[in-house]
Amino acid sequence: MPTTENDLLLMAKDLRTWFEIKKWGFLHVGHVRAVDGVNFTLDRGESVSLVGESGCGKSSLAKTIMGIHQPTEGELIFEGNTVDSTDEQSMRQYKSEIGFVQQDPYGALPPFMSIQRILEEPMIVNGIKDKEKRLKRIHQVMEELKMTPVEDFLKKYPHMLSGGQQQRIVIARSLVLNPKLIMADEPVSMLDASVRVEILELIKKIQAERELAVIYITHDLSTVRYFSERIWVMYGGKIVEQSPVRDLLKEPAHPYTRALLEAISEPDADNIHNYKKVPPGEPPSLLNPPRGCRFHPRCEHMIEGLCDQEIPPDFQLANNRLTACWLFRDEEEAGDVAI
Repeated sequence: MPTTENDLLLMAKDLRTWFEIKKWGFLHVGHVRAVDGVNFTLDRGESVSLVGESGCGKSSLAKTIMGIHQPTEGELIFEGNTVDSTDEQSMRQYKSEIGFVQQDPYGALPPFMSIQRILEEPMIVNGIKDKEKRLKRIHQVMEELKMTPVEDFLKKYPHMLSGGQQQRIVIARSLVLNPKLIMADEPVSMLDASVRVEILELIKKIQAERELAVIYITHDLSTVRYFSERIWVMYGGKIVEQSPVRDLLKEPAHPYTRALLEAISEPDADNIHNYKKVPPGEPPSLLNPPRGCRFHPRCEHMIEGLCDQEIPPDFQLANNRLTACWLFRDEEEAGDVAI
C-alpha cells in the first residue's frame, strides 16, 4: 500500500555526512564519506532493520538521524518539516522525539547515578520540572517493562542489576519522553542468547502498544526476520537495497545482500558439507571509495564500463522494493538476470 503524507514520519533526501580528515591538525587530506547519498522513507509505527558489515556507515547514519552528527548535504524531513540543525530550539524538540537504545547497557548507564536519577535526567534536561510528574512517568514506563515492584529498583545503581535488567533501564530511559521513533543500535549483541529473545520481544511489544517507529541497527540478518517489516541494506555509506523482510530473505536482489545471507550461520550439521560463497576483498575505504558502484570490486556480476564507472540509482522492483544495482536497470533485463 502506498505511503500517504499522514503515514510518513521521517524522510531522507540525498543525505550525506562527511568527516574531514586533517594532517598535523590543519592540512586537509580528504573526507570520510560515512553517509553518502542516502534516501529512505519511514512510516509511523513501522519497524525497519538497518543491516550491513561493520564500517558500512550504519551508526553514522543513526547518529545523523538523531541529530548527533550534522549532515553535510541533503535533507531530513520529520513530520513534514525539514530538520534544521542550526535552530537550537527546534533541534531540542526533534531530539526529544527520538529514543536511543545503546549496544552496551553497562557502558550506557552512568555508574554514579541511581536508576531513578538516570530515568529522570532526560525529563529534567527537557524542562519537566514537576518531580511528581517525572516519578509518575517513571513508574508507568517501569511497569510497562515488567520491572516491578518499581521502588525496589529506583534506589539501586547499574552495577547492582543483571545485564538484562540494565538493558531494560536503557529502554526505559529511551521511552520516558514518549518518543515517536526508537533507534536501537545492536541492542542485544552484548546479552546472553536467552535474554536476547526476551529483549527483542519486549521492544516489539512496546512498539505495537505505543505505535512507535523503530530502526533496528544490526549486522546479524538471522534476527531481523522475527522483528522487522522492512530491511535497509547498507554498504559503503549507501543504502543498496530496501525491501519487505520476506521478499528479501526469499529472493535478495543486490549481490551484496545475497553475500550477507550466505554468511548467516544456521545450526545445521549438514553445513559441514556445504560450501558458502564469500565475496573476495574487503569493504571499501570511505576515505577513498571506488568509482561507480561501491561493491563492484567484489562483485562477480560486475558489468565493465558501467558498474566501475557510474553510481547506480535506486531501481524500482516489484512489491515496493528498491535496489541500487545496474543489473536491474530495466524490468526486461532484470527478468533475465540470474544472481
